[in-house]
Parts: sequence; structure tokens; C-alpha cells
Amino acid sequence: MKRLTVALVTALCSTTLLAAEKPYVGIDYQMGTYSLNNTDVNPEALRLRAGTEINSYLAVEAQAGLGTASDTYMVTGGQVDIKVDSFYSLFLRPQLNLTKTISVYGLVGGTYIDVSSTSSILQNNDAGFTHTTSYGAGLDFAIKNGIRIGADFIQYMNDYSAVSAGIRIPIH
Repeated sequence: MKRLTVALVTALCSTTLLAAEKPYVGIDYQMGTYSLNNTDVNPEALRLRAGTEINSYLAVEAQAGLGTASDTYMVTGGQVDIKVDSFYSLFLRPQLNLTKTISVYGLVGGTYIDVSSTSSILQNNDAGFTHTTSYGAGLDFAIKNGIRIGADFIQYMNDYSAVSAGIRIPIH
């Protein structure tokens, strides 16, 4: 998986690829759902993404996110704060234009994610990066001059999924 990650990042950053294809950047607000001990908490994050459309049916996209807000759940003897500290992902993005302005896409790839839990109860404190396969789907709308707004759902890991909404801007 590390070799694939390096190869995709190298391809994504290649000046030849960027000159020949349709590169873009984006920023999104993300509301996550983290399941812990049969309880769902909803940490929030800010996601940055960059990618390029290789052709009209396939793109490669890299994402990086930083947690902006934690969520709390109660346990016996106290409470636990859950936060997505950071993550980065690399996806293949098959896509299909439904109309001139609406497209749907899938996402399949890998993610390194750091979800932390902090509590006054020591055994509930945990943090550290986890590597996992990730997948999702989304929908976006063309606004003007290649600018698109959209939303997606991504299952980043078994216990964490997120819904994101934001804007994508082409790099000319």
C-alpha cells in the first residue's frame, strides 16, 4: 500500500499530468460519525482536497483534514471527548456526468487517520494514526467557469464515516 500511495502522489504532482489534465483544489466542511461502545459521536473537520481528472470518467484525488470540533459522550465516572485530529487519504475517483451540470462519483482508496479520545479516566485516553481502506460516493454541481459545489459520504474506517459539503475550484 505504501508503494501505491507514493506512486499515486507522484503521479498527482507530476507537472506533465497537471499540464495535460484538469487539476482542481477544494475545501469542505465535514460532519463525522464515530461509533464507540454503541454510541455515536459527531466530531467535525475541515477537509482540503486536490486532484486531477485524468479523463472524463476517472480522477485521482488526495485529501487532508484537520479536526475543528470534538464531541462528548458520557461514561460511568465521567465523559470522553472524541476528535478527529487529522487524516489524509488518496482516492481513485470514477465519475459519470449525468447532465452538463450534474455529476456523480465514487471514491476508493486508503486513509491514514488519527482519532483521539481524551478523558479524566486514564483507560479512555487514546490517540494514534490508523491505516485503513476507505470508500464513498458523492454528487456535485457545476456553478460557473468550472467551479463546482458538492457533497459526499465517505466511510474512512470501520468506526468513522463523514458527510462533507464544499466547493471545488479548477486550476487553470
